[in-house]
Amino acid sequence: MRIFAGRFLAMAMLVAIVSEVPSAFAGYREDLGVTSVELAMLPQFCWPQMGVPNLSGPQFFIRDCGYAANHYCPGLVYLMRGKGRAAKGKPLGLLGHADLDIRYTENAIKDYPNCSIRDHVLKSRIEVNGLLRAYGGKPLPPAK
Repeated sequence: MRIFAGRFLAMAMLVAIVSEVPSAFAGYREDLGVTSVELAMLPQFCWPQMGVPNLSGPQFFIRDCGYAANHYCPGLVYLMRGKGRAAKGKPLGLLGHADLDIRYTENAIKDYPNCSIRDHVLKSRIEVNGLLRAYGGKPLPPAK
């Protein structure tokens, strides 16, 4: 009976550890509290960073962008929130955070002409600048 209880306990501990592994890989998703709706609205290249498992194919990855492009997807989450109900009439804080993350990405990819998300980043910059101006904020000065 003790052997069975010991094996049962070991199996229960293994199941508990394995069930926690996906959440450990979903750091950004948990840290930002990304909802399933927000996740579905993100571009597919953000899904691995948000902990979506079992992805393969080039559409699921940021390529040739340097080491710091990981700020872009969280910036997109803040951009979505700044445009949505989460802003509760005060979107400037969220849009400012998006602005910072996008700027960080712009600076990180400037020396990577083949960066796979370059056009996406440019479109997000234009959108963030327009929203900041619309709400009375000031976009960051152009990247150098």
